[in-house]
Amino acid sequence: MPKKKNTASSLNKEKFLIIGAGNMGIAVIKSLFNHRISSKKIVVIEKNQSSELKKLKRSNNFEIKNSIDKINNLYQPTITLIAVKPNQLKTLNGLDKDNRLGNSIIVSVVAGKKIKDLNKVFKKTSGIVRAMTNTPVSVNMGTTIVYFERKIKTKQKKPIFDFMSLLGQVSETKKEDLIDDFTAIFGSGPAYIYLFINSLIEIANKSGFKNSDSMVLQTFLGSILLLLSGQKKPSDLQKKVTSKGGTTEAALSILASNKGLKSLLTRAVNKATKRSRELSKIS
Repeated sequence: MPKKKNTASSLNKEKFLIIGAGNMGIAVIKSLFNHRISSKKIVVIEKNQSSELKKLKRSNNFEIKNSIDKINNLYQPTITLIAVKPNQLKTLNGLDKDNRLGNSIIVSVVAGKKIKDLNKVFKKTSGIVRAMTNTPVSVNMGTTIVYFERKIKTKQKKPIFDFMSLLGQVSETKKEDLIDDFTAIFGSGPAYIYLFINSLIEIANKSGFKNSDSMVLQTFLGSILLLLSGQKKPSDLQKKVTSKGGTTEAALSILASNKGLKSLLTRAVNKATKRSRELSKIS
């Protein structure tokens, strides 16, 4: 398995403002504390505090406010995460008044909102980054893509990469439109995998296995770990399992046919990409 870099030390000098403490916001807060970032350097804005957020506050004693106006003017964040729902973004107009966010890079994970939309809301910042990720960020194993607006300099990118790397793997794209494709493949990807896993579990149950869940999950886990060992490509490992005239070959004659799994996935991802672009225009 690839080793994760120790990014905590490089983030110790940063000050964080988290706006929105839903699933993504909470995942970020947890990860910051897991990497020993001081509670004095983390401020959260959330009107509706969940029980999980309250529990986090009790154990880490960080600051939670209803609005940015409630934050001490001396607190100047260097990284601000926007993790609200798309229809809530307009409520953040004027958030950067009085140059409150003048020294801050804005990192937005708001679905469907492009850099041009974000620039209408945040006018006085050090730059805006658009990011998209997936649900495994909740266990720090997410897949994230980031797009930097042009004015952001190379040296400003490192703390953002380090910040998002706390949640898993991070890649940069130079094309903002590629985020729609990312959403369809990697953002929705966990759902495709869960569907495949659940289908195998149901098939195993019907065959009479009593511990189908753990057996299927172990099969997936073992296969992934074998891939991550880096010794073989997926296609090579597939061939290793497949004997001529055997059971695997019989199954793959259906799954790998012209109308099989790859064809279905291609159609599904294309439809998801189209919908992602539609939602970007609507939002």
